[in-house]
Amino acid sequence: MKYVPLEFFAGVTAILVLAIIAGKPLRRRGTPQGPVWRYIGLGATLFFLAGVLYTFPPHSVLLAVLVMLAGVVFFSFGIAILGGGNFGYLGALASGLAAVPFLMTPTPVALAHVGTRINCTVRDYHHFGVSDFTADCPDGHSYDFKTSKLHEFPGGQVQVIVDPHGVLRAQFVGQEHVTRDLVAGIGGLVVAAGIVVAAALQRRRRHGHVDHVVSPRYTSGP
Repeated sequence: MKYVPLEFFAGVTAILVLAIIAGKPLRRRGTPQGPVWRYIGLGATLFFLAGVLYTFPPHSVLLAVLVMLAGVVFFSFGIAILGGGNFGYLGALASGLAAVPFLMTPTPVALAHVGTRINCTVRDYHHFGVSDFTADCPDGHSYDFKTSKLHEFPGGQVQVIVDPHGVLRAQFVGQEHVTRDLVAGIGGLVVAAGIVVAAALQRRRRHGHVDHVVSPRYTSGP
């Protein structure tokens, strides 16, 4: 996807409208009140859905990212309403920590268990590092890869991990570090859950009255 399609901008616009509506409790003066657990639960559900859309066919990256952004809105706003004050910022942090593992962890972990390695040839390889390349494989398929850093392939050969059932997106050996990503993903989810618990304890300790998330001088009315 060389250029961002128009659908992406339309989706982001819709999400911004959602954010304005969902964030109404944060713009009221006094203790923020709203559908706290409903927001947090909806955000977590959208993270899971984004992971499903990214992991399974047709592997819609565009739709997965939009669903994830919508999840970030609800999850972070729910935590901000629940804990008040600085939990507005902590909610944004928790959203990132909770969202990324659902997108980035399932595919490499699943391929590590069910994937098959095949030796493939990097198309038009000229013995220098590349970040985008196509691997032509003996199974009759070609796989396109785009990475954030340069990779070198001695002899123009690369091992590709494929799902024998054709469900998971193929990856090349060295693209992901499964153990590190799994530990980081679990750690992110644990920290995100800790922030939610801390926000709940904050509200309980303050008997339901927490500091407003947004300074009253920046509010836009009732």
